[in-house]
Amino acid sequence: MPDSYGEGSQFAADLGELYEVATKGLRPLSNEYSRFSSKIEEATQYDLDQPPTGGAVSRGQSALQSGRALTSLRDDIQFAFARSCENVESAAVTLIEVANTYAAVDEETQSDFDAYLADNELAGPMMAPPKAPVYPDSRNQVRPQA
Repeated sequence: MPDSYGEGSQFAADLGELYEVATKGLRPLSNEYSRFSSKIEEATQYDLDQPPTGGAVSRGQSALQSGRALTSLRDDIQFAFARSCENVESAAVTLIEVANTYAAVDEETQSDFDAYLADNELAGPMMAPPKAPVYPDSRNQVRPQA
C-alpha cells in the first residue's frame, strides 16, 4: 500500500495532491476572478465621462479626461480578472486531466486514486467550474481566443 493516495507503483506523483490543488486551490481562485470581473462590469453603469451637474468644467476638460482615464483603468482591471479566471481554470482542468490520465495507466494507481476520490466525496462536492468571466466592452481590448 502506498504512503498516500495516488502514488501507485508506476508513477511517483501524488495524484491526490494534484487533484486537490486543482479542485481546492485553483478552482476557487478562478471562481473569485470570475466574480471580480462581473463586479467590475457593474461599474460600467456609471458613465465616468459625464460632465458635472453644474455645467461647464473650469480649467479645460480635466474632469472629462479623468473620466476617460478611470474608464480605461476599469476596463484594464476587468480584462485582467477575466483573463486570469480563464488561465487559472485552464490550469485546474489540466491538473484534473493529468491526475485522471495517470491513474488510468496503472491499476494500483487507479485503485488508490478511486479510494482518494471516494474519501473526498464524504468531505463535500468538488467546486464547479466558474461562470464565464465578463470582459469589458472596449475597442481597446480584444477578448482572447478560447
